[in-house]
Formats: sequence, structure tokens, C-alpha cells
Amino acid sequence: MAMTPDEARNLIIECLNYAAYRETNSSLHDTDKNRLWGSERYNSGRHIANPSPWAEGDFEQKMTVLLHWANILNRTHSEFVEAQDLLAREETPIGRIVRRYGDAS
Repeated sequence: MAMTPDEARNLIIECLNYAAYRETNSSLHDTDKNRLWGSERYNSGRHIANPSPWAEGDFEQKMTVLLHWANILNRTHSEFVEAQDLLAREETPIGRIVRRYGDAS
């Protein structure tokens, strides 16, 4: 069964979140995930004591670095590659990040 764009977005966001936490000990905030998704989808209800370190500066460049790490961590996970291929043509934040990563590699 083919992956839907929503399933692909969710998978990529969760892999980016894991890479962020594993590599920097700072997971993505709901606001970061919503920015990646393109709408208000995430609301964990958890208290946020500090602003997201990902929000300042070039957000898409920071997410491209996380995507690089996520690709290393998920190199044997074929669904992760499929998700990126599916979204690479979209004119969305994740689509631009996937293209930016592909252009840099």
C-alpha cells in the first residue's frame, strides 16, 4: 500500500525530531513541527520553559541539517526514503527542505 503525503510528513517530522534530540538533546517543539507540517496539527500540551533553538535564524537550513542526521540514522529504513521522494516535489516547508538536502548531497 502506498504511503500518503500525510503519513510521509508525519514520518519525516518524527525522524527529524529524533535526530534533533539524539544529536543536540533539544527535541522539536510543537511550533517547529507545525511549521514543518504547514498548519496547526501538533499540540502536546507540554510546558515550554525556553524558546525553541530551531526557530531562530534560517529554520529551513537547520531542518536540512537535521534531515542529514535523520538520513544517517535511518539509512536502512526504506519508508523514510520513500517519504522524502513523495514530498520532494511539494511546494511546502518539508518539500523545500528535502530538495535543499538533495541539492547539497
